[in-house]
Amino acid sequence: MLPDDDPRFPALSAQAVVNARELLLSAQPGALFLLDHAGVVQQVGGDWTSVTETEPDEIIGRPLASLVRLPAATYPEGLLGGDGRSNEAALLTRTGQLRVSVSWRRHGEVIAGQIERLAKSQGPQASSERQAFMRSLDQAVYCLGTALDAGQGNHVQRMVSYATRLAQALALGPEELQAVRWGAALHDVGKSRVPPEILWKPGPLSAEEFDIVIQHPVWGTEIIQPLEFLPPGVTAAVRHHHERFDGQGYPAGLSGEAIPMTARIVAIADVFDALTSARPYKAAWTHQRAAEFLIGGAGTQFDAWLVRVFVLDVLGLPLPEEGGAQD
Repeated sequence: MLPDDDPRFPALSAQAVVNARELLLSAQPGALFLLDHAGVVQQVGGDWTSVTETEPDEIIGRPLASLVRLPAATYPEGLLGGDGRSNEAALLTRTGQLRVSVSWRRHGEVIAGQIERLAKSQGPQASSERQAFMRSLDQAVYCLGTALDAGQGNHVQRMVSYATRLAQALALGPEELQAVRWGAALHDVGKSRVPPEILWKPGPLSAEEFDIVIQHPVWGTEIIQPLEFLPPGVTAAVRHHHERFDGQGYPAGLSGEAIPMTARIVAIADVFDALTSARPYKAAWTHQRAAEFLIGGAGTQFDAWLVRVFVLDVLGLPLPEEGGAQD
């Protein structure tokens, strides 16, 4: 196991995780809803009252169709016909109808979705307000991720920086860049479910304890699942940042380009920072030594092309065949 997998750091309380999730849920754009198999509202969240002009107790227990009308083309199934999205829906308010966007996804016997108002224009004030909102959302995501970082030498902060710089060097678009940043911030949130006696164990882990620790990517995915605003790349990074390019990683044993790009980026940033950080069981490696470790794992543990870009463009170190590097 690489140094970063050693789980000796303070545990995050269950209440802290709940509080952080509630903060994120309340900060989400749009109105969130959860329906049963018949389309009856079971729960609402996000900016529900502001978007719909109704209070939660006015709609919970009633069909969402009493508040939202989808285009005729979506019927007879409507929201019950599987995953979908419509930008032509009508929201019934006290003063009339508003055009809204509705997206929904079926999860077994329940349907989760979101209602968003369609902006008439995106003037300077609206643009400024959206930028401020996105900064706040960034801070909320960062808060949840760094809640696990106590005692790790600000590992998450550095992770976000390394991963973001690599994504920028790859010229990824704004949405992909955001997914990488948030994925890096949340990558280890699942460790909050690992029992403290395992997280704090001073010696080597037993096989049974190791089997518990390697569940953290799956647990992390479960923790962030209610946050519907997160791009798919975030969930992919949280779930698959311990996959290996040769298929020998976990939890899914993905290989090569089947591993999502966000996860491949976060994996490199995660290992590099773990190697270059001082831990109770090891001294910090130099950037040069850690870069050589990444190069040695190129094509087996890591995506060789991403390692090359990281070493050359993020760290500013030459590859071995190009001459010795300076730390």
